[in-house]
Amino acid sequence: MNRTIDALVRTIVRGEMTTGGKAQGLTRAQIDEVERDQGSPLPAPYRQFLAQVGGGVGGFLRGSDVFYPHMLGLGQEARRLLEENSVPFAWSPDDRVIMMHQGYQFDMLRGTGEDSEVWSYSEGTDVDVPVRTFDCFADWLAAWVECYSLDVWT
Repeated sequence: MNRTIDALVRTIVRGEMTTGGKAQGLTRAQIDEVERDQGSPLPAPYRQFLAQVGGGVGGFLRGSDVFYPHMLGLGQEARRLLEENSVPFAWSPDDRVIMMHQGYQFDMLRGTGEDSEVWSYSEGTDVDVPVRTFDCFADWLAAWVECYSLDVWT
């Protein structure tokens, strides 16, 4: 078990950001379904996140497709978004889209190993291709927890 992910999830669950509901973890079968949908193995920290809160947790990240079952099909949606915008990007077989917001931006896990990098794309910005935004999923999650803790997104 990744202690960083566990600590971040505890912060999410006990914090103000969960107003409106309690944590809903995913079953192993649901996590396996997400993995099949993504077409590549999910890194352990992300699987842990899904097991603890993959079905949603109050208002945390509300408005973005990040929780089950809304995360299913995000890989195809992200590819379609890049294609519609004629973005030259070489997808890797291990790219897994973990969040899409309002159909114009997405975050994805890229790379293999213990914890994958997070790359991001947002339509209509100066950066016209997906770029690496976090060294690992834990850093991505920590950034979101900080935003919600500071009341930036609530």
